[in-house]
Amino acid sequence: MADQYLTSTDDFEAVLAEAPSVLTVTDEELTIRFVSPAIERVLGYDMDSLVGTNWLDLVHPEDTDRVRATLAGERDDDGTEYRFRNADGDWVWLETIVATDTETDRDFRVFTSRDVSDRPRFEAQFHQFVTHTSDVLTVFDGQGSVEYISPSVERVLGYEQDEMQDSDLFEYVHPDDLSNALTEFGRMIDDPGYVAVIEHRYRHADGDWIWAESRGQQVASGPLEDHVVVTTRDISERKQREEELKRQNQRLERFSDAISHDLRNPLDVLDGSLELARETGEEAHFERAERSIDRMYTLIDDLLVLAKQGVDPAEIETVDLNALSQQAWSMVDTQDATLTTDAADTIKADEGAMLELLENLFRNAIEHGGDDVTVTVGTESWGFYVTDDGAGFHDGTADLFEPGYSTADEGTGFGLCIVEQIVDAHNWEVIATDSESGGARFEFICCDN
Repeated sequence: MADQYLTSTDDFEAVLAEAPSVLTVTDEELTIRFVSPAIERVLGYDMDSLVGTNWLDLVHPEDTDRVRATLAGERDDDGTEYRFRNADGDWVWLETIVATDTETDRDFRVFTSRDVSDRPRFEAQFHQFVTHTSDVLTVFDGQGSVEYISPSVERVLGYEQDEMQDSDLFEYVHPDDLSNALTEFGRMIDDPGYVAVIEHRYRHADGDWIWAESRGQQVASGPLEDHVVVTTRDISERKQREEELKRQNQRLERFSDAISHDLRNPLDVLDGSLELARETGEEAHFERAERSIDRMYTLIDDLLVLAKQGVDPAEIETVDLNALSQQAWSMVDTQDATLTTDAADTIKADEGAMLELLENLFRNAIEHGGDDVTVTVGTESWGFYVTDDGAGFHDGTADLFEPGYSTADEGTGFGLCIVEQIVDAHNWEVIATDSESGGARFEFICCDN
């Protein structure tokens, strides 16, 4: 059993040489009286060569005062990290821990030191990560106060890190989303195992609302015990794609409804006309069947536009509304109708979609206002308008934009539905009202232009 214990000085020195830390004994002036053999492996020095030198002579000048205070017992902490020159002349990072039972009345200091150079390197890498990541990392205490927020907040949300460090972050959450955000945060506090995923609007430094996703959980143990760590990222593009997908699904639903409903009537007429034509051979039944076929072709053309209509953000550009109106007018059978343009400003829009919108409004004005109707296109501070001096809205405006709704015998009922769809794709608003002359007036609110 004796071989389980250190039986000689050589054994003791061997253990000290292989220890991960360097044991040092100094006098009260921090002159080295003893240093363990590990000094050669850790810092490259011969242990005897350092005896009689002052430990502080090898400490980086910027760290000297702090190290002196720690080793002299003038600081509350018993350890510190600092730069220390090794035998090659390079600066390495040391962590030194002072023995708490050092007998200061005997005028010596005992401490252990180990190379922690990788730790500052890791901290630098971590700093780069939290600065350049697409997420904002936030650490809250149990009351919801911010203890740390990563530098990436400036790039992601536009705010200075110091500014947000002392802020109530819930003040930046959209009022409509605040209640849910507070409820989810409370659940993280009450249930350490609960992982919250919160989608909310957040006020960017430029004043705009962006969509953000925050994921967080309370830390159960370690230095951040009882704190809540949350990562937040900008998901505005994802929400935009989701909204576009929602609009596409709505268009497909309208398309499906129209196929099942609006095409059924001319098909029924065609079926009945062909049956009568077979029985009687009268030309009138064939003519009625042909009109039904023409009607279906017209419906199909409008339905295809309804199904495909969308706006690619990359296609949004500044367009000349006067020139675009003239172009759309030339593509419509205007008969004796007149177009007047009074657009003082340009607008931002998808040119192809705008042509479709104007063409449908012009056809609608002529179908309902008569062959000699006058149509006017103009701009206001809030957007643009299209108005006419025709008959106006006899049945009100409640059902105007419903697919299949039309008061004209030859109308398909999809023209204004397509107009509304183009408006939605641009994130505009359309208002139908009476014009000053008693005709129809469509106002397009697009203030961002």
